[in-house]
Amino acid sequence: MSRHKPNLAVALFFVMVLPLVFVATADGQPAQPTINAAWLEGDNGLNQHAYLITFADNGSYDIDVDITHLQNGISQSTDVFITWSSVDEHRVAHALANTSLEWSDEISVTVTINGWDGETLTEPVQTVRSFTVGTWNQPMADHEVLLKTTWDLDQTYTTEDGEQGFSLDFDGQGWQMRQGNVLNSWELGSGNLTTLENTNDSSTNLSLTLDSIWKNETVQSGVLTSQVFDARGTGILHLVTFEGETESEVSVNVSEGWFNRSMIDGNLSERLRIEATGDLLIHEEDEEGNEGLNVSGEVSVFFLETWDENGVRRLQHTQFEALADMIISEEDFRMDVSLDGLTILDRWEDGVRTDQKSEFVGQGTFGVNEEDENSSIMINGTIHELHWLTVDGNTMKDDLHLDGVITGDAQGSFGIVRGIEETGNHANATQVVFLVNVIHQETWFNITGVNGGDFFDGQGIGANHNESWDYQVVQSEWENRTVRLVWEETGADPSSGDERPENSPIQVNATQPESEDILGDLTISRETGLMPIPLLPGDSIRLAGQEGLSLVIVAESTGNDPRDGFNLHVTNWTGSYGESGTATGSIIDQGPLMGLLSSVHRVLEIPYGDQNATANFTESQVVERILSPSIITAENNSAPVLVELYLEEGVIYGEGGGVGTLVAHIQDEEFNVDTVSVDLSPIGGAVVNMNDRGLDGDSMIGDQRFTTQILVQGLQVGNISLNVSASDTWGLSTSGSGEIEIINQGPRLYAFEVLPDTGPRGAVMIVNTQVYDGHGVETVQIDLRDSGGDLIELTQSNGVWIGTFTVPDSMTPGEQVLPFILTDGLGEKEFTTLWHVDGQNTSLQTMYGPHHVSDMVMEEMKINILNTAPTITNPGIQTIERTDKSSTLVLEVAISDSDGVLVAQANLGVFTPLTSQSTWQTMYDDGTNGDALANDGIYSAELQIRNTIPLGTHEVLIQASDVYGKVSPPTSIPIQLTEEDSTVPGVGGQFLTSGLLIGVLVLSGIGVAVVVVISIRNRPESEPGQDRFGFN
Repeated sequence: MSRHKPNLAVALFFVMVLPLVFVATADGQPAQPTINAAWLEGDNGLNQHAYLITFADNGSYDIDVDITHLQNGISQSTDVFITWSSVDEHRVAHALANTSLEWSDEISVTVTINGWDGETLTEPVQTVRSFTVGTWNQPMADHEVLLKTTWDLDQTYTTEDGEQGFSLDFDGQGWQMRQGNVLNSWELGSGNLTTLENTNDSSTNLSLTLDSIWKNETVQSGVLTSQVFDARGTGILHLVTFEGETESEVSVNVSEGWFNRSMIDGNLSERLRIEATGDLLIHEEDEEGNEGLNVSGEVSVFFLETWDENGVRRLQHTQFEALADMIISEEDFRMDVSLDGLTILDRWEDGVRTDQKSEFVGQGTFGVNEEDENSSIMINGTIHELHWLTVDGNTMKDDLHLDGVITGDAQGSFGIVRGIEETGNHANATQVVFLVNVIHQETWFNITGVNGGDFFDGQGIGANHNESWDYQVVQSEWENRTVRLVWEETGADPSSGDERPENSPIQVNATQPESEDILGDLTISRETGLMPIPLLPGDSIRLAGQEGLSLVIVAESTGNDPRDGFNLHVTNWTGSYGESGTATGSIIDQGPLMGLLSSVHRVLEIPYGDQNATANFTESQVVERILSPSIITAENNSAPVLVELYLEEGVIYGEGGGVGTLVAHIQDEEFNVDTVSVDLSPIGGAVVNMNDRGLDGDSMIGDQRFTTQILVQGLQVGNISLNVSASDTWGLSTSGSGEIEIINQGPRLYAFEVLPDTGPRGAVMIVNTQVYDGHGVETVQIDLRDSGGDLIELTQSNGVWIGTFTVPDSMTPGEQVLPFILTDGLGEKEFTTLWHVDGQNTSLQTMYGPHHVSDMVMEEMKINILNTAPTITNPGIQTIERTDKSSTLVLEVAISDSDGVLVAQANLGVFTPLTSQSTWQTMYDDGTNGDALANDGIYSAELQIRNTIPLGTHEVLIQASDVYGKVSPPTSIPIQLTEEDSTVPGVGGQFLTSGLLIGVLVLSGIGVAVVVVISIRNRPESEPGQDRFGFN
């Protein structure tokens, strides 16, 4: 039943002064009923707009209930439906209105008792309750308060894979302020984050100390419009994976951990970044506990960054770089490998992979000791190079070079040389053309002596040699990559062939990463919903505004809660999250802060993830300080005092060199500082306001340290005095000053050119640069002294610094950076290898000042040093005397390289030992295999002089590679074979040394001529216009 609406001014008077007014109290009249909100869940799942009217006894009543409902200033047509019950010997009427509540509605409920226990009252009894509809913990009046908050979020459970866990705790300050219809709240503090995830083959444990946890919410007219949660810290990440008997462990120190989750105007964004360095350990044990694999190393880069927006992964960057030592051992076998580079890089942007790199670089040694009853052998080898590289999904390197010797009761040698020989287009079995790498692999296994035993399946003296050309598509992620395979094998079981495998290749595209909710659907908001302001004992409301988090509140009593030195009048309440938890607290029920929680304690389980999991949440929050409206009298007030002014970073660079955080420590006994400002005119700025609200660089809310971020756009250097003014809410003010230190920023190099930028050592290069400094540039120098060069002075001409330099002979081949020394007019020096690509960006100078040089894009100043092949000194024609008996002579050749010679080989042609299938033989400078003196730069090879070799001039080819893989062109040395009694001059005017070749070398040998015939006969046929690889 609806009745005439009372005057709005009267209703507001009731809400401020007399929430319950009993208009008739004469003798013989019924006692006044109480009116309580009963905004609980109805049959439709939504909150009812209903009230409980409780009478003093269990009698019968004839009543009228009138609800005045103003929404946006417009009166709503209201009907009321009443049902009766009896509770604890009290008659209770349930009044249900047909209107829906919204934030800022004005409600007035009037109950008129017309009759009591069957008797009509001559003077009806009327009770009125008026209030405003607000949002839980959000007073309607403008206000500003500081809060103290601690909370702990813990989600621990056990699955069949083991214990899982997520823990996050927080200790900090909050700030809440309403201005008109906009309410902002901030929380800033520190805490700890721990995650634990176990699967059947891995375990991940992340532990971070969070130096900064920041949360911001903005509510407009009762509607949440933005929410930002940001956490940053450092800690430890521990990863363990299991694969069979192998356990891999990565333990890294996290130097930067960052998580950000924001919801702005309905758009949800999550960002994660982890950067760390640490240790790598991989080990494997057999059933008896013997270690077979051990890898220990140093992780130099561990980087992960993700960005998800509205369920779509916008960015994922993973990067891993490490150095390690690997040991593989099993009974009598051991391999030691030094991994000089292990790199994994993968970056995706908006579903497109923009960067990929996978590289494995190593070298090492290995050995085997094998025995039978009466004999034994030892195998020792060297891995000279192991290098696999893929870039953007394409194979760029597939290099392997190893060789070794066999000693003991069997003697011999073996080796593998593998590498990409050529890249080009080639057809598969169905004549579809693909871009392929031709991977040439050469393997050899030579037995030169057998003294007993049954090794290598009884193979006797002989040689096996295999060459293959594997035509693999360049795409590293494809399957069945070989489109053609050509091979030639000689030895005890020779074979050759040319095949194009079927169903090759199979294209496999890289899969873009999918979005993953870092916190699942775990909410980081508290309960919210509509409430009557003020809340009175007996009210029961359901706060269901936060999805998945519903709290039923029952107001129980009134009392005083001492906060900030004052007793706040409050209504005490208890709450239930259903089966999920409970809450208790006090909410202010008088004055302009009505509706603000003065204290609250929550213990509940929050839904987490999509597996019906929950997280335990415990929180305590209290009002720590009331800034506005002021509750301090003028008589009790005192002026604020400046304690200290300082830069958080200690110093700041001039010429727009960087942002600094300026802090003014203000002491105020009443904690009612209203404004703090600093005059930045001495550094070219204006008067700006500082804050203690966690904004603009402020690290802690309410600690009386007011902050602002500053720039020094001009040329000021040294100690500069700044004036600070502070005033409180009563208008009392103070002023003071403090000094900051400004550092002179060195010159910035913003244009760079080298002509040419590629050349060998000894090449002359021209450098053109532009350098800026507000104090003028005095000198520009290139410092090559650490590379064996000079300090090069550049000269200025028309704003360009110009100079030339010679690439030092000791500079390492490949890409090298040029170190510059820049000196300004005040003598400040800048040592740099980087130049500012963006230069003097005018748009940035608007913000940072006229002297700013952008450092958003920095690049190294590089040159490319071409490597030169080893120098082979040709000794000229060598004359050798052939005798009736076979003999061994040593050919000596001087080979040099400034970087060092990695390997030298000689193609001995007709002088190749019969037991060797390859005519290319290793040359030695280690004092073995006929070499006279180790490390003297004279490389030696043993020539077999057989009496069957025709007289005349024969050719021996010499080739060498330096430590960087640069190979010299073959050098031809003519060898003249003469009759006995001829003079036999040796290399460099000396006579060749000689020795007897052991007789077993002539057994089971394959002659050089036979090898040549077989290789020519069995090599793949070339199509017209193609080379031997089948390329056009």
